[in-house]
Amino acid sequence: MGMNQHFRTNANWDQAVSLLDHSFPLAQGSHSTATAYLVYFDHLLVIQADGTTCGLIKPSQFVSAGGHEESPRSILLEHKGIQVEIEPAQHCACDRREQPGHRMQLLTQIDAV
Repeated sequence: MGMNQHFRTNANWDQAVSLLDHSFPLAQGSHSTATAYLVYFDHLLVIQADGTTCGLIKPSQFVSAGGHEESPRSILLEHKGIQVEIEPAQHCACDRREQPGHRMQLLTQIDAV
């Protein structure tokens, strides 16, 4: 995604998941079924709706997390100069059909001159 490429600001979670699954794929499953994100020994751990856990195929894409490791407020991922921040839902949905309240921001890295 280049600087001049159109990015829809009203993108829904399905579009965000597509970007996450393409640029930051999980070792198993999809970001679409993630109920929680947490940090475990400096690695991103994703808890899926079925209770399984996995990490990123490329663990080095995980840059940092803000907040507590068990319940981060934000997770920063990076791929080819593009940074994505995920704000995980602070609680898991009781109804498995319900979409988690995760949010995502697309950031770009700007080199200092």
